[in-house]
Amino acid sequence: MERKVIKIGNSLGVSMTEQLREIGIEQGDTVSVEVNGDEIVVRKVNKIELPDDPKLLIEIQRMIEKHRNK
Repeated sequence: MERKVIKIGNSLGVSMTEQLREIGIEQGDTVSVEVNGDEIVVRKVNKIELPDDPKLLIEIQRMIEKHRNK
């Protein structure tokens, strides 16, 4: 697939919405971009989000402290 390089603000970009959707990337996702020779590789960054539960966060901190010096 060939695409034109376009100006986006002060940057250059390539529109590839369908290709991003095919690999599960949506607006707002964080991606990793690497240059590999003459290729650009885009990968979705998978982050683990902790629940916003104060009791759980206190328990996690307690476990970290308990095992920190072992």
